Amino acid sequence: MIDGTAIRRVPLFRDFGDDEVVGIAATVSDRTYPKHDFIVREGDPGSTFFFLVSGSVSVCRIMPDGREMILAILKDGDFFGEMAMFDSSLRSASIKTLTDVEVGAIRYSDFLVLLDENPRIGRSLAIALSERLRVANALIAATTSQDIRARLASLLLNLSSQFGEPVDTGTRISLRLTNQEMANMIATTRETVNRTLNRFWDEKLVDMRTAHLIIADPDRLRALVP
Repeated sequence: MIDGTAIRRVPLFRDFGDDEVVGIAATVSDRTYPKHDFIVREGDPGSTFFFLVSGSVSVCRIMPDGREMILAILKDGDFFGEMAMFDSSLRSASIKTLTDVEVGAIRYSDFLVLLDENPRIGRSLAIALSERLRVANALIAATTSQDIRARLASLLLNLSSQFGEPVDTGTRISLRLTNQEMANMIATTRETVNRTLNRFWDEKLVDMRTAHLIIADPDRLRALVP
């Protein structure tokens, strides 16, 4: 059973009292998924709201030419599946695990009851969705207007902000992404990401001597982003 600590990590439920959290926990089912598995697929019916207890997932779409485009990365405390809940539409994107993942799942009918009984969930949801829209618009603008060095620098800085851990040589990105996954996020190829990362390493902007990429000089990376 998912405990109150995990539920309170979700922004929608952060300020809830103990009795309210117990009520929410009663509606949650616990599910686990292995790395590189799909939790939901684009086009599926939407009948469940999910929040991440542990692990990370990508929000992705399959383009007409078969390429996978990663729209966002979510981590523990984040949620997904809310859009299809409101208009009974099909899933607008797929959710694919980047690590082993544990999620809490709340059925459509139970989620609507929570909304009716707790109007602040709706307010928090609106704020969270507005922030996601802002980030998505920034990503689209960067992908269409910046060169590859700027796009990759921006991505690395964002990953550092989300998953950064301080180490002696800089900031280590705890989430391990493949070069292909990074390419899928900035609309380029794996080979281009590989070449650009190697140049960043030569320029001492990053350190790739360990399994986890380290941001060695964030200021110079920021200088690459218009």
